[in-house]
Amino acid sequence: MRIERADLGPVTVLRLAGDLDERGVDALRTAMYECLTQGRFKVVLGLRDVGFISYLGVGVMVERLRKLRDLGGDVKLVNINLYTERLFRMAGVTSLFETYDSESQAIGVFQEAA
Repeated sequence: MRIERADLGPVTVLRLAGDLDERGVDALRTAMYECLTQGRFKVVLGLRDVGFISYLGVGVMVERLRKLRDLGGDVKLVNINLYTERLFRMAGVTSLFETYDSESQAIGVFQEAA
């Protein structure tokens, strides 16, 4: 799992590439923990280059989403493929996340809310 981070004003974009398996989950957990400790509570996860997401990966996303929302932030998902959409539906978490077709749309929603 490779994670590219871009801080764009108050929004942090994490672009994920690879598989969100056991190792990938650790990388995502660490990247999102860094956002939390640095006060970066508005996070966009770019999933275009993610091929596989384990149920543990979904769990980490939900866990961090709840923590960020508790602190007044949120997580927006971008570029979800059909596999991820189906996985989220099977896991029953589809309604928890807002999804967008582009990073600029997701960032714009954060800016409108500010």
